[in-house]
Amino acid sequence: MDQEQNIEYISLKNDLLFHMVFTRNNAALKALLSVLLGIPEAEIEQIEVLNPLQYSEIIHTKLTILDLKVHLNGKDYILVEMQVRKFEAWANRTLAYASRAVADQIHDNFDYEKLEPVILISIMDYSLFPEHRRFFAKYTPRDEEGFEYTDKLRFYVLDLTQIGAATEAQKRQGLVEWAKAFRAGSWTEVNSIENFGVKEAAKTMEVIMANPMEREMIRMRAEAESDWETQISFAEKRGEKRGEKRGEKRGEKRGEKRGEKRGAEKNRLEMVGGMKREGIAPEIIARISGMTLEEIDAL
Repeated sequence: MDQEQNIEYISLKNDLLFHMVFTRNNAALKALLSVLLGIPEAEIEQIEVLNPLQYSEIIHTKLTILDLKVHLNGKDYILVEMQVRKFEAWANRTLAYASRAVADQIHDNFDYEKLEPVILISIMDYSLFPEHRRFFAKYTPRDEEGFEYTDKLRFYVLDLTQIGAATEAQKRQGLVEWAKAFRAGSWTEVNSIENFGVKEAAKTMEVIMANPMEREMIRMRAEAESDWETQISFAEKRGEKRGEKRGEKRGEKRGEKRGEKRGAEKNRLEMVGGMKREGIAPEIIARISGMTLEEIDAL
């Protein structure tokens, strides 16, 4: 079958498709985790998916969902996120998610010696730290001399835009092949990758995209993401324009710092109020204004 002519292609960067593929194909999931964690597949004996989704309920929700949460071999919590659009507070967000997975283990009379590691893996289509670009990086809490405080909380980041910076060890590990699979823009590209796990993922992608109902859900999810991106861009530009105009007007009348600060806060509240009246999603308003959802709701 000529896939390019008969089956529509949408890449694994689509979070809904990502979740579908890796929760349905255990071989693909096992291969992916093996590469990301740097452990042999033979050491992965059990994978329990902890966040099955009702796909019809997330199509039009906010962009950022936790793509995969698994319990590995009954002793490690692995959280995997696919993030293709820039999220300013990504490090803080992942810290909150990972910390919650740590705290969720605690119960009455809990033995802290039994605390299980939480590893949050971000697969990103942009550089998290532009001043410190790495293809694949691992972060753990350490002191100023590099001594590790704990290995129970770890963050891994795979930067899909930095494939050219991969080390020879990372290439041998299979990270480059998977990064290319995520970035592939056609069936020809993804099928040209000689990697067992990638081929398993591609087979499941084909089955999903050949299903009219599921294909439409994935299309709708992609359209919802595009709509969100458009709203964010429009709201940011409108907010900047209003802020500049009001700031200039007030700046002409008073130049004292205290007055400027109060004026800026008033501008922000007016901008947020205007966005609410125009029906812009609270998550977008929070991202632009820096206010919490509770503060926005209280206005």
